[in-house]
Amino acid sequence: MLNFIKNRDAIWDTDKYDVVLLGTSIYCMLTNGFQSKMRLKYPYIEQANDSTNYGDKRKLGKRLTLEGTPIISLLYIANHPHSKREFIDYNALEHALATANAEFKGKKVLTTVLGCSRFDGNGDRNKVIPMMERLMQNMYVDVYDYLQLPKRDEIRLYFNKIKTFEKTDLAKYEQLWPIRKELIKDLYLEF
Repeated sequence: MLNFIKNRDAIWDTDKYDVVLLGTSIYCMLTNGFQSKMRLKYPYIEQANDSTNYGDKRKLGKRLTLEGTPIISLLYIANHPHSKREFIDYNALEHALATANAEFKGKKVLTTVLGCSRFDGNGDRNKVIPMMERLMQNMYVDVYDYLQLPKRDEIRLYFNKIKTFEKTDLAKYEQLWPIRKELIKDLYLEF
């Protein structure tokens, strides 16, 4: 059974899990959303991902598991990213989930709604969630369900939030504005 955690960015909780399942494309792109934050928090992910063959269709449905705490498993479930169309490969997702279910039996697992963000497939939630429910039964899975933004948009959102205090809470604004870059660096793991 899947446990859904709504409107909370998964990056802050990764260390509480045995395994993190991270959906990605065969084009070695970890540039936005949860994938980008994982790449920044665990730099060895990018190095391992970049060592795979760029755009190799044979990667579809495969996983790259990286030992560590937590164990991180990249699921190659999508073709070339495109913001306006679906680019998930449902057969690849099904195969990757089935193998993860066997390998991580009994483990506490964190994931997002795999293949449904614009960074890992733009997939149909009505297809993906039943597939996840059916194929992830041997694991204890927390699914973080939240809007993932491009890095640039998320940073702009943080700046704008601090800026609003100029009109609503001047003392808070004067406290936060000089350290805004450091705060955003901490919130996004880099700047």
